[in-house]
Amino acid sequence: MSDSSSENLILVSREPDGIATVTINRPASLNSLSQLMITDLARAFKDLGRDGSVRVIILSGSGRAFCSGLDLTAAEQVFKGGMKDKEYDPVFQMEQCPKPIIGAINGVAVTAGFEIALACDILVAAKGTKFMDTHTRFSIFP
Repeated sequence: MSDSSSENLILVSREPDGIATVTINRPASLNSLSQLMITDLARAFKDLGRDGSVRVIILSGSGRAFCSGLDLTAAEQVFKGGMKDKEYDPVFQMEQCPKPIIGAINGVAVTAGFEIALACDILVAAKGTKFMDTHTRFSIFP
């Protein structure tokens, strides 16, 4: 069974053996996150955490990057406080999820992508993967 939203930018699949996969699917922008994608990612973890048939969640990014962070067109609204509600915070929802989350990290995990990777219970990184925190470049706190 597959679910998708945000024009298939966050893909969720469930296998009969209890494995769910969440894929950030915006490879043309190195999987940068729009505000809608952030909301959909949070919703995916909340829903999968409640699904009794799911035993484990694998999080990955499509293409050559895990997640390059916020889409800069969405950053202004996020920084102004548009994402203060924990209901729409993927990191909070990942921390609350009772299922183990395995991050399958490839390419880069930058700023918000780095935060999301750190919220996983287990990380498996491909050779050459780069983790970067660029919050200070923008004078913001994680």
